[in-house]
Amino acid sequence: MFPFQTAVAQSEQQTPVVVDPEAATSPSLEPEDDPIDGTAQSVSRSVTPMLAPVPFKNTQLGWGLMLMGGLVHRFDSDPTVKPSTGMLGGFYTENGSWGIMAVESAKLGGDKWRLRVLLSHPEIRYDFYGIGQAAGDAGQSIGLQQNMNMVVGAALRRVVHGFYLGVTSIYMDASVALRDTAGLGGVLPVPVPTDTARTALFAWGLQGEADTRNDDYWPVHGAFAQLRAFFFTDGVLGGSRTFQRYRLSGAWYTPVRGKQLVLASNVIVCGAKGGAPFWTLCAIGAGRGGLRGYTQGRYRDSVQTTLQTELRYHSSGRFGAVAFGGFGQVAPTVGDIFKSEALFAGGLGVRYQLTNKYGMHMRFDYSWGRDGDLFYFGVGEAF
Repeated sequence: MFPFQTAVAQSEQQTPVVVDPEAATSPSLEPEDDPIDGTAQSVSRSVTPMLAPVPFKNTQLGWGLMLMGGLVHRFDSDPTVKPSTGMLGGFYTENGSWGIMAVESAKLGGDKWRLRVLLSHPEIRYDFYGIGQAAGDAGQSIGLQQNMNMVVGAALRRVVHGFYLGVTSIYMDASVALRDTAGLGGVLPVPVPTDTARTALFAWGLQGEADTRNDDYWPVHGAFAQLRAFFFTDGVLGGSRTFQRYRLSGAWYTPVRGKQLVLASNVIVCGAKGGAPFWTLCAIGAGRGGLRGYTQGRYRDSVQTTLQTELRYHSSGRFGAVAFGGFGQVAPTVGDIFKSEALFAGGLGVRYQLTNKYGMHMRFDYSWGRDGDLFYFGVGEAF
């Protein structure tokens, strides 16, 4: 967040209130990405304004800036419960991509209920490499422009402490077009995907979350897991495709030497079944917890897995460092994933804590994969 002072709102007691930016530091077409998960700490003030300029570096979009503004507020009077958050935001990147969004993440009944609503309109310019491992290995791409209107809603009920279960739904209206082909001599290195016509999608789904982390920003122990299943249906609310999309993600944290040295691990399993458009397929490097070291979307297919581990060190001051490694795989079927090539990656990173009280960090990561090196910049940990 830049400048640092504007990333933090203040309560009447001058206690910092920081809204989780992890899913907002890099624009994504991933339907699983929650724009915000709420705030890191509870506050006593009923309404607290906030403004958060968030710079980021995306492997497809380049450098960009996201500006988020909103209100931290309450639907109940219990000051020990994390408050709700409403936000408006927009982003712009160096390759001409931009987008706007509005979101509400509400906590009701003493946090027994969690309601989330997102409305967004992104216009993204990115490179399409094709589908499958062989297409990613070839490294040839064409430029696409994708415009989208998206509405997402979810209602979760606390079943037991730290575990929520509920329903979700999503509507997407998207169009994809080929960008400038000058200099290609009329021969495209990658076939234009068939899903370029305007497409409307509607899905209902199931969602479960388990969270035993001791901290939202720099967990020392505990785990966070999320499962989402979307069932896209033809003929309902304008939907034109029938397919399913599943995503399971989990992260767990183990203290090696207290808060100073922590081992964090992350696993993602994603699958799309049926007539899924190419841009809803699973891709390495995309979404929260994506594998660092590969361009987002270069390797995409119906099934994708990712496993990462990261050793996190924090000094007694504001600085920290990380070393990470992992691998990802893509395949057309579940059975083929066990035969697909593992794409390994690793890297090093530096952390700078933005506030003294809370462990939210600006991160600089340098990662190398089989196809080259990549630099990442954002706010919040990778997972």
